[in-house]
Amino acid sequence: MKKSLLIRNLCLIISVCIFSSCLNSIDDLYDQYNENFAKSTLLEELLKQQQQEQEKEEEETQKKPGDIDFDESDMLFEEYYVYDDGTLNLAAPPDCYNYQWTVQDPGKGYKNVTIYKFWDGTTNVDVYTKREFIIYVPDSGLESGRTYQLTLTVEDKAGNKYSDVCGIIVYNHVIYKKADGTTVITTRDSG
Repeated sequence: MKKSLLIRNLCLIISVCIFSSCLNSIDDLYDQYNENFAKSTLLEELLKQQQQEQEKEEEETQKKPGDIDFDESDMLFEEYYVYDDGTLNLAAPPDCYNYQWTVQDPGKGYKNVTIYKFWDGTTNVDVYTKREFIIYVPDSGLESGRTYQLTLTVEDKAGNKYSDVCGIIVYNHVIYKKADGTTVITTRDSG
């Protein structure tokens, strides 16, 4: 009798365990666990922390016009080389009141060059007034095999102006191919 009672209770416990385990799937367990957390909170916090660290690093490393140690000749490199089928992407220091990018052609008496199209769709301008200077060279009107002078002038909030000048060298994009042990130079278009 005791043995049958023990077996009956054991079977009852096992059946209760099996029945209750069938009610909760793995997905239900994950959902119950995740109910205690906002799904986007962790991601938002990580992104906010990353943005704050990046802003802090930029403030520490990048001098802005008006700062004591700011050197206007450090706004641009001396020269930029760009393929005739490439993109030129430059950015001026942040937090300025006014930006002016001017491209001139030294071969034509330093006349302003009208850029036909900027990346943002702005067309037919010879003085560009955005912080970023982005052009796709084939749409810009700049010619291959030429050197241009780019002048960046910024104005800080106090009205002080700073300028820097660089060269833009546009050159043919060539591909070097080996054919039968010889080196052949071809332009990208003929490739």
